Amino acid sequence: MWASYAKAGLTANPDEPDLNRFASDGALKTLRNGLANYRSKKQVLKGKYVLNPQAAEVALNASPATVTVTDCIDDSNFLVYNLSGEPINDVPGGRRSARATVTNLAAGGWKVTSFGVQDVGSC
Repeated sequence: MWASYAKAGLTANPDEPDLNRFASDGALKTLRNGLANYRSKKQVLKGKYVLNPQAAEVALNASPATVTVTDCIDDSNFLVYNLSGEPINDVPGGRRSARATVTNLAAGGWKVTSFGVQDVGSC
């Protein structure tokens, strides 16, 4: 999901098709709204996330089946730029605690349906 968001961020495209491959429901809405907001301000996102996701809770017998994933996302090299390529805020991010619910949507496959990312320094 995060790689798709980074790809979409290069043009602040809320309709990036890859977003649908990995996210659904509230997660997809949050990603699209964020990208639309950047686009309205004529801003783009560039860089890479450093990720190390871990399954924290597994509920395969639930209906639908879910897995809770935790991570400490490092967005130090992921910045906002204006369309001319100048950084809007050249202060790097940092390590942020994140938690996501990945749900088996049957024919839709496993997708992130909700997530939350905390402030820099939260992990």
